[in-house]
Amino acid sequence: MKLKITDVVVHRLSVPLPRPVRTARHDHARADTVAVEMRTDAGLVGAGYCFAFGARRARALAELVEDLAETYVGRAPAPQARHAEAWRALNFIGHAGPSLIALAALDTACWDLAARAANLPLFRLLGGDRTRVPTYASSGLWIDGSLDALLREAEDFRAAGHRAMKIRVGRADPEEDVERVRIVREALGGDAALLADVNQGWDEPTAIRVGRRLEEHDLYWLEEPLPYDDLAGCARVAAALDMRIATGETDYGSAGMKRHLEARAADVLMPDLQRMGGPTEFLRAAALCHAWQQPVSSHLFTETSAHLLAATPNALILEHMGWWEPLFTEPVAIEAGCVVLSEQPGLGCALSQAALKRYKV
Repeated sequence: MKLKITDVVVHRLSVPLPRPVRTARHDHARADTVAVEMRTDAGLVGAGYCFAFGARRARALAELVEDLAETYVGRAPAPQARHAEAWRALNFIGHAGPSLIALAALDTACWDLAARAANLPLFRLLGGDRTRVPTYASSGLWIDGSLDALLREAEDFRAAGHRAMKIRVGRADPEEDVERVRIVREALGGDAALLADVNQGWDEPTAIRVGRRLEEHDLYWLEEPLPYDDLAGCARVAAALDMRIATGETDYGSAGMKRHLEARAADVLMPDLQRMGGPTEFLRAAALCHAWQQPVSSHLFTETSAHLLAATPNALILEHMGWWEPLFTEPVAIEAGCVVLSEQPGLGCALSQAALKRYKV
């Protein structure tokens, strides 16, 4: 089917989070989101989104999306070709930060369109055939929750079909972190894996000292123990601890993943869809990690990341974050610890017109 992109509609949205999110670095109640509908002359529509915490920042992203959309309109939905043109257009302001975040919304929508035009789910267009991707619940177990709340959320996650979940650590007293991890780990027994995320909240000596204590509790991994750009320090933490260290979600583009690989900064890298600039660079980052024999996970953007990991041979586990589920017509299906991908074309879901009106800024 020969298609032409006729229009890119940009929606500024304010999506309320189920509860305020507090970590060692964050305190937010809303995801200020920029959603994209990429339309064609055949009536097909592709969807993508990016976000920031802060309405003014999201407004700046929306302006960048509008600007970059001009490289897509009037052209075929050929994702790699359009991405290359947009990449060139960004040369002056650079290939990191808001420029890549804005590009991600358009690149995602273009891949969604390309798969819809081929009448294939995105993961099959990309050459994958796995319909089940191991996942972990990431929408709870926050740093400010009481122990009772953590245990209730852990049970809710299991009831929803999850077999892995992530707890946040990095409290003022690391002894509290160790005790909270111990209690949740014991409550889960052998039924579910437990991951821990420091959200860049420790320094190197703390990460090694507390990390050794946490190893006793059979964690699946310890995530972002140090500031994301301290690659040498993270490499020393990874070398000092036996459990997996995961990081990379805060760096930009496949070049950012290359820096992590060269530094041996972690055992698992976590390219973030919007900081990669969309699926095009995400897939390049994953292939680069494969060449280094290193597994990859994902960060947020569950709807799209599930397809990308399903087509990635070195994929380890998918982050399941439900913040944006209200924007879509179909929720992500979870069964026995996996996201189950449908055979519907594209992402398998579309932006809900009712939600676009409800959350419009």
